[in-house]
Amino acid sequence: MGFHHTLLRFSGIVSFSLFIVACSSKQVQEPDLPERVYYDKAQQALEENLPTTAIKHLKDLDSRYPFGEFSIRAELDLIYAQMEASDFIAAHASAERFIKNHPDHDSIDYAYYMRALSTYKGAESLVSRYLNLDPSERDSKELAKAFNELADFTSRFPKSTYAPDAKARMYYLREMVARHELQVAHYYLKRKAPLSALRRSQEVIQHYPSTRSVEKALAISIQSYKDLNQPDLALTNLTVLKQNFPNTSYIDDQGKFIELKLPSDADPGFLYWVTFGLLE
Repeated sequence: MGFHHTLLRFSGIVSFSLFIVACSSKQVQEPDLPERVYYDKAQQALEENLPTTAIKHLKDLDSRYPFGEFSIRAELDLIYAQMEASDFIAAHASAERFIKNHPDHDSIDYAYYMRALSTYKGAESLVSRYLNLDPSERDSKELAKAFNELADFTSRFPKSTYAPDAKARMYYLREMVARHELQVAHYYLKRKAPLSALRRSQEVIQHYPSTRSVEKALAISIQSYKDLNQPDLALTNLTVLKQNFPNTSYIDDQGKFIELKLPSDADPGFLYWVTFGLLE
């Protein structure tokens, strides 16, 4: 799926003759080419799915013609090319630079969107790098950062072409961050630290009330209050659970709470807890 702004592309690629430099015994520095040559070389590289080559041509253009006819287009294309090359950190930096330098440009929404998308893709890449574990089982800092940048984009440009995609990604991230909080809560219950588990579950209930994790968050709250010897508060949360989730699997046929069975991946010795430094 490509995210390149259609207005930034020419309909065709212009062909140019090769520039031949005479060989000599001395090393000769490559002469500057016309600005249009660098730009169209970059466009051709993008068309041929060679983003690294495109990046080189775009950077050459920027260094030689920083205020040229194609300089702004090249800055936008550079963001796209870096994304295609999976260099998400560079893409984020390029997007931020464009936002700072061209705050009133017609394509500023694209820059904000790509800034957020680069963070999102970077977090997604990190998630898939280790053991194919569910993203909710990892450090949520980058996920939260991506969500905040997407939220910033949609608030600034609610009618942008990219807004529907951004909102869909926000929904996904909200679910992931909420599930991450529950993973950590499970860990604390396993360690017999119910107060810490309670804080995590309450975070989900208060800040992610529209996610599918709320039911489990209420169950963890009940278990935590029981472990803290707070039966009244446990009963209050049990009532809320029954009212909002009448068919919940956390209550038996007699209406009593079923003690939580913690998953094996809540074991404090499990690899990803150490690898990703989830505990604070």
